[in-house]
Amino acid sequence: MQHLYDVIVIGAGHAGCEAANAAARLGCRTLLLTIDLDKLAHMSCNPSIGGPAKGHLVRELDAMGGLIARVTDQTAIQIRLLNESKGPAVQSLRAQCDKRLYAQVMKETLERMPGLDLRQAMVEQIIPLMPTDPTDPRAARFTVVTHTGWQYQARALVLTTGTFLRGRAVTGQATWGAGRAGEAPAMALGNDLASLGFPLVRLKTGTPPRIDARSIDFSQTEIQHGSRVPYYFGHYYADLEAPPAPAYHGEPAAIYPAALREGWRPQLPCYQVYTGADFHRLIRANLDRAPLFSGVIEGVGPRYCPSIEDKIVRFADKERHGFFLEPEGWKTHEVYVQGCNTSLPEDVQWAMLRTIPALRKVELMRIGYAIEYDAVRTGEVGADLQARRLAGLFLAGQINGTTGYEEAAAQGLMAGVNAARFVQQAPALILRRDQAYIGVLIDDLVTKEIHEPYRMFTSRAEHRLLLRQDNADLRLSPLAHELGLIDAARAAAVERRRDDAEALYTTLIERRIFPSADTNARLTAAGIGALNNPASAADVLARPHVGYPQLRTALDLPEAAREIEQLVEVTCKYGGYIERQQREVERMRKMESRRIPDTFDYQGLNGLRNEARQVLLRFRPATLGQASRLAGINPSDVAILFFALERRNSGGSL
Repeated sequence: MQHLYDVIVIGAGHAGCEAANAAARLGCRTLLLTIDLDKLAHMSCNPSIGGPAKGHLVRELDAMGGLIARVTDQTAIQIRLLNESKGPAVQSLRAQCDKRLYAQVMKETLERMPGLDLRQAMVEQIIPLMPTDPTDPRAARFTVVTHTGWQYQARALVLTTGTFLRGRAVTGQATWGAGRAGEAPAMALGNDLASLGFPLVRLKTGTPPRIDARSIDFSQTEIQHGSRVPYYFGHYYADLEAPPAPAYHGEPAAIYPAALREGWRPQLPCYQVYTGADFHRLIRANLDRAPLFSGVIEGVGPRYCPSIEDKIVRFADKERHGFFLEPEGWKTHEVYVQGCNTSLPEDVQWAMLRTIPALRKVELMRIGYAIEYDAVRTGEVGADLQARRLAGLFLAGQINGTTGYEEAAAQGLMAGVNAARFVQQAPALILRRDQAYIGVLIDDLVTKEIHEPYRMFTSRAEHRLLLRQDNADLRLSPLAHELGLIDAARAAAVERRRDDAEALYTTLIERRIFPSADTNARLTAAGIGALNNPASAADVLARPHVGYPQLRTALDLPEAAREIEQLVEVTCKYGGYIERQQREVERMRKMESRRIPDTFDYQGLNGLRNEARQVLLRFRPATLGQASRLAGINPSDVAILFFALERRNSGGSL
């Protein structure tokens, strides 16, 4: 028996949930298939969302109708603004979530989505179909076969396999097949992809032990509280909707000291501890038993999130490493040891943790392990995340070589959008590098050779002052509304926010201030230095360490919503830098907008170096800008390609 869907999403991790949501929002009849419906968007590693650059991705996802931000806002048991003392380009939110509640809220949210069906099944085979009329949008292109032999058909597929594709878990010398601990890997599907011609590479990630909070001596930890100022990942507009209340209720587990029960929301702290000389000696003495060094592990792990045994070897001169003990939920005693990823044997894990003063009597609830899995080799997907060798198949998440919930979710939304637009015969959505961190992420995936799991950083974005977390909705929500991802009421609220910020900025520009005894007295009383020369209110706000609330008090300026005041502050303080980056973007816009047809004949292009030809044939960049960023492509190659495109457009020969 077969059931026909517009879009089928295989895998319901963070990528799959966003892909299914996006496709359904765009009017496609969508099916989400997963091995375990109770593990939708399961936080298999750190129970947190956000952080530098990752928080920017989450804000952008919300601006485009994604789910991750709002589910986080409902389930966060702690939230903080990181890099608060630094510039606005690198400030980012990070939340600690109740991991079980997160999965539950995500499942309930998807169950309410019109046009979306959820099914529990393990997919074992993808059968490409040859439509009689390839231009017929109603024609099925794929049959999906589950472990029971049940079949579904789809016009487009989104594959989000996470770490399940021929996954293998490793602790010490023990290895077993797993997508994550306790869950079976997708062996048949991995073999099927290989048979379809996809070149696969082996990657690795890891997770730390989980410990029992009742065995921690919290008096020997450093407490890190959440923010006492309200922060949310989602965009909520006063005239449209209020931020959601926490989905957890009642008192937290009594074992955790210093919980915040008052204020804008109840929160649990995290607790910091440090390794010492005994910890390091113990690991060095057991390196011969470490799978990472003994040859048991074959996959390549993330350089920027190494295991603790790797840290001890690579940073041998460092006397200590910090760990954060992070509660995994509001009421659970299970605690995540952040920073202690390991695949060392179980006895070593027990012994090394017990060298830390706060953990002398620690009890492990789950041991740490490494997980190896298959991913598709770089160059197999285009900028729309569609597989080059199989039209209508889109890939998102760790199968593309990334690591992290946020990176996966960003790809998921884009793959879901483009799968829907493929079915609807609409042009693919491709975000530019100057438009979104999502654009930076995907552009990197399709222009760079990925040798290790890719993680997003603010340093990867050359236009990061334009891509702040405070303007994500202003950048992306108008586009999301045009696509159909958000409704008209929300789009209108975004434009009112833009208008309010522009009106307040205009007020500051037009408000002239002249030095006088009275004016300087009021400025000084507000903590602002006296004026020597006439200036606008915007000029005064541009000074370091001057905030709008101070200026408002001193000069009787209008009050505005906190996020409006912050937007205007950024404009005043960094306006010159922002304008400079915008000019740079405009200079690059011609190259970024110059499309290269998928069928472009690189073989017949005279004057192109052989190395450049091979790189272009493999990656098939979507634009001249993408071509210029490929490793192995130099400026003369770009010039040859540019003139070839010019001749092609004018009807000449290559």
